[in-house]
Amino acid sequence: MLVVTASEMAELDARTIREAGIPGIILMENAAQGAAAFFLRHVPDLLQRQITVVAGSGNNAGDGFAMARIFHSKGAPVNVVCLSSPEKLKGDALTNFSIIERIGIPVTVWDETKDFDTQWEQVCRSGAVIDAILGTGLKSVVKGIYRKVIERLNSLSVPVLSVDIPSGLDASTGLPLGAAVKASATATFGFLKIGCVIERGPELTGRREIIDIGIPPGIVEKSGFSRWLLCPQLLSQWIDPRSPSTHKGRAGHVCVLSGSIGKTGAATLVSLGAGRVGAGLVTLFIPESLNAILEVKLTETMTLPIPETPGHAPSCAASEILLDFLRGKQALAMGPGISTSEDTAALVKKLLLGSPCPIVIDADAITAVSDDPAILRKAMVPLVLTPHPGEMARICHCSVADIERDRLESASKFSKEYGVVLVLKGHRTVVASPDGRLAINSTGNPAMAGGGMGDTLTGIIAGLLAQGFDPFRAACIGVYIHGAACDRLFEGVSTRGLLATDMLAEIPAVLGVLENGEAK
Repeated sequence: MLVVTASEMAELDARTIREAGIPGIILMENAAQGAAAFFLRHVPDLLQRQITVVAGSGNNAGDGFAMARIFHSKGAPVNVVCLSSPEKLKGDALTNFSIIERIGIPVTVWDETKDFDTQWEQVCRSGAVIDAILGTGLKSVVKGIYRKVIERLNSLSVPVLSVDIPSGLDASTGLPLGAAVKASATATFGFLKIGCVIERGPELTGRREIIDIGIPPGIVEKSGFSRWLLCPQLLSQWIDPRSPSTHKGRAGHVCVLSGSIGKTGAATLVSLGAGRVGAGLVTLFIPESLNAILEVKLTETMTLPIPETPGHAPSCAASEILLDFLRGKQALAMGPGISTSEDTAALVKKLLLGSPCPIVIDADAITAVSDDPAILRKAMVPLVLTPHPGEMARICHCSVADIERDRLESASKFSKEYGVVLVLKGHRTVVASPDGRLAINSTGNPAMAGGGMGDTLTGIIAGLLAQGFDPFRAACIGVYIHGAACDRLFEGVSTRGLLATDMLAEIPAVLGVLENGEAK
C-alpha cells in the first residue's frame, strides 16, 4: 500500500490534471462520491441524521460541499457551516459551493464578532458532522476560530467524519498542529498519507478507507515514489508456498552468534525465531561453558561451542573457526546478549568484515560498531541492522529525541549513508533500504513491550534471509510477521502480559495468510 507525503499527493494530483487531462473537478467529485459511500457504510443510518458539513476555505471545503450535495440528493437533512467567508473560495471549491447554494442547501457563515456558543448550537444539534475544515496542505499551527471549533468537535458524542485527513493533523508527521480532530472515520483520497499511520495518526483518523479518485497507474509509476505501509495485500505478492520437493538443505542454514552468562535466553529466542519462520537448519555459536545449558534449552537448534572471554562471552579467538564454519551458509544473526566486552566487539568486527553470507546485526553487535559506524561500508555482504531508538541514537551519536523527532528520515538517512537495510524498531517500525525504498509496519501492539521481543525479530529476519529473500523484503516480511503474530494473541485483549515465547507458535498462521494468497 503506497504511502505519500502531502507534497507528493499534491504532485500526483497536479500531474493527473496536467498529463492525463483529467480536470480537478472530476477528481474532487470522485473523492466526494467515494467518501460518501464509505461514510454510509460506517454510519448505516447516516441519511436519517441531521448532517452538518463544517467547512474551511480550501479544496478540503470543496470536497465537503460536494458531499453535502450528494447526501442532500439522497434525501438526508443537510446544512453547511462555513468558518471562513465564501468570498475566499476559488476554483473547484467555489464551483461546488455555488452548486449547493443554487440547490437550496442551508449555509451559515460563521461570524467571529458574534457569540460562539450561540452559533455552535447549530452544530450541537447535528446527528453527524463532516469535518471539511483543513486538509493535507496545512503547515502552520491551528489558531483562532478554527482551533476552537476543532476542540469543540472533539467533545461531541456524534460521529465526526473527516474528509481526506482529520483537520489539524500534519499529513507528513502524524502530529497535531496545535489541535486536531479526533475522527470516528476518515476517508483519505488517492493514497494513504504518512500522517495517518505514524505517531498519533492512527488514533485520530479512526476507521480509515482509501478512496480511489481516478489517478492513472502510469502517473504513479512515473512518480517513482517507493514508500509503503506493510499489509497483507503487498506482502502476499512477495511470498509463495514452498515446493513440495523442498527439504531442509534447500530451506537455508542460519548461524547465530548470541548469548553470554545470564543471557542464554537471548540465544534461545533468536534461534527459535529463525527456525519458526522456516529456516531449514539453525546453528548457534555459544561460549563453550554455556553449551550444556543451550543443549537443554534448544531441541531443534544445533550448537557450536566456541572460545570465550573470562566473563563467559564470545571471544575474538573464535573468529577463524566461525568464518570457516560460515562458508556455504545463508545467513548470520549476531548481537543479542553477547556482551559489550572489547574482546567480543573485536569478534563482531571481524565477522562483519569477513562473513561470506548476509548478516543481521542487533543489540550488542550494534553497540560494538557504534564507535566507528563507517566499518559497515566495508562489509562484503548485505547487512540488516535492527536497532531500537536507544541503539540508533548510540550509533548516530545523537539523542533519542533526535531520532524520534523524524523516525522515517532518521532511518532513511542512515540506510543511504552506510549502505545497509535499517530496521528502526518501535511503534510503527520503519524499514529503510539504501536505494530509497521505505516501509512502515502496520502490525504490533503495546503488549510487545517486553524483553526478548527484539531477539525473536532478529531470528525471524535471519531465517527469511536464509530462505533467499532479499534483505529489504526479508526485513519487511519479518517485522510484519513479528507484529501480526503478537496481534493474533493480544490485540484487543490486553496491553500487557505478552511474553516473547508466546508469539512464536502464531508465526505459521500469519505466514499461511500471506503464502496461501488469502490477501492476493
